[in-house]
Amino acid sequence: MCVIFNGFAQLPAGYSATEVQSGYNTIMGVVFNQAGTKMFVWEKRGHVYVSNWNGSTYVKQATPVLDISDEVGDWRDFGFASFCLDPNFDTNGLVYMYYMVDREHLMDFGTPDYDPNDNDYYEASISRLTRYELNIGSSPLTANYQSRMVLLGDSPSTGVPLTHESHAGGTVLFANDGTLLVSTGDNASYSSLDTGSASETYFQQAINDGILRPEENVGAFRSQMPTSLCGKVLRLDPTTGYGVPSNPFFEASNSSSVKSKVWAMGLRHPFRMSIQPGSGSNNPNDGNPGIIHVADVGWGTWEDLHIFDKGGLNGGWPLYEGQTIHDQYFNSGTTNPDEGNVLFADNCPQPNSFTDNTDSALRRFVHDRPEVAWRHGGQNEARVPAFLFGVPVAPRVGGFGSPTTGVEFRGNTAIAGVYIQGNALGHNMAGKYLFTDYVRNWINVATLTDGTENWISHISELAPIGFGSGIVHMMQNPLDGFVYYVNIFDGTLFKISFDDTLDISEVNSPQDILIFPNPTNGTITIKGLAEHGILEIFNVSGQKVFNSDVRDSQQITLDLNSGFYMVKISDGKREHIRKLIIK
Repeated sequence: MCVIFNGFAQLPAGYSATEVQSGYNTIMGVVFNQAGTKMFVWEKRGHVYVSNWNGSTYVKQATPVLDISDEVGDWRDFGFASFCLDPNFDTNGLVYMYYMVDREHLMDFGTPDYDPNDNDYYEASISRLTRYELNIGSSPLTANYQSRMVLLGDSPSTGVPLTHESHAGGTVLFANDGTLLVSTGDNASYSSLDTGSASETYFQQAINDGILRPEENVGAFRSQMPTSLCGKVLRLDPTTGYGVPSNPFFEASNSSSVKSKVWAMGLRHPFRMSIQPGSGSNNPNDGNPGIIHVADVGWGTWEDLHIFDKGGLNGGWPLYEGQTIHDQYFNSGTTNPDEGNVLFADNCPQPNSFTDNTDSALRRFVHDRPEVAWRHGGQNEARVPAFLFGVPVAPRVGGFGSPTTGVEFRGNTAIAGVYIQGNALGHNMAGKYLFTDYVRNWINVATLTDGTENWISHISELAPIGFGSGIVHMMQNPLDGFVYYVNIFDGTLFKISFDDTLDISEVNSPQDILIFPNPTNGTITIKGLAEHGILEIFNVSGQKVFNSDVRDSQQITLDLNSGFYMVKISDGKREHIRKLIIK
């Protein structure tokens, strides 16, 4: 195990970064089951590995639990983009994955022309969403490959079109109401102003193959079309892949239509998104899946972090980048063939207040500005949305007229992060939101509001520029409450932890109160109490799970799940707080 002390890594006092695992091939992300006893890591080439918690560390299974590398198109920044577990994974074993498909597999699989050793890259293809069932209870853990179900992209015409070398998105995750969210890119050129028929793209091949409708040959403006899967947050029924009736553009006569699946739009390359735990409704009919944080990778000037708390919101791309108009796209004269050739620029003006339209189907007709946008280049500059007498302005973080205090920063590739639950990273970190940048490799902390006006009240730095090695995903582990992140460049998985002894106010020195054994199999003994005391135990979410009067040298049996806990013992004179590991 490798520990990077906070002096070297320049983390604040009490925080440290520890290598958890290494040796992965282009690691893409990490997720955990509900208890944190199983850790899943996926690689860009199409492998998923599982590691099991043995009471003190994660033990990696030697072989992949799932291998779809034959199907995955692993080229440029395409590949196995995202992986998530069903909310009931521990009983149903269902997993979901979003990836870019090798054209050879897309066009020829199941025919005599198919060659599993052939890869057709740098040609038109699609992104696909698929579900598998893992064989829960098997050891080693295995996948039931016969359970494969394609939820999005079962044919060339039903996937998310890929017409260039990037901008596919994306993330798949479950909303708090049990619906499935997927972020997709505009799939336009990154090297030119793409308003359709860009010579460096595969638009004609995509049209010929039925991957792209001729009406969608508008380049980056696909993000502004509710009839295109590109540049969106999709909200799907996880059993069918169809749209959800409470979606803003749902068509009752055709729940499988593109419009029926769209939740939010106007995005360029939303490679990573996350959702705030406990937000929204648990009823999908309410149309309130939770507060969604979307990091949208920008083009030449700005990186965006959007917060979508309702359906139909429009991030503005390509008419806007950051808080302001993108002049070249805005003035290009491009029209929407699916809506009577109306100018795209006429359908998405800047807002004049923080109030959203009450009609979800009409929200697309106003730019929903990012909650913070940071600039490319060598100078720190970060801007947030505000209004001055009904006119949209974009003050700098901490500057005059800014609703957001804190530090400015710079970067090149926005990566959405994680909302912190519980006190495992210190009581001051609870409820904060961490986000990062893949190129600059800093980690920042956002203090969030209720969203009545702006969503971010303060931004501070947790880790400086150069902290990671291509951070592309972060996740909080429910077992210990720490934040785990992956470095794509060196194939490592790290965790950021916190020394809780620096976060405690104590009446007297507690060194003479002992809790042992620690880790424990479920039975502990407490020594050092004057007579008797009160024992309280909290999980990593801050919930009290045990409370009892105790005597000195008393042996206590705990009926608690394996994991990390905070133990508080008080005897009227002293207060002792420590972490406890239950194997």
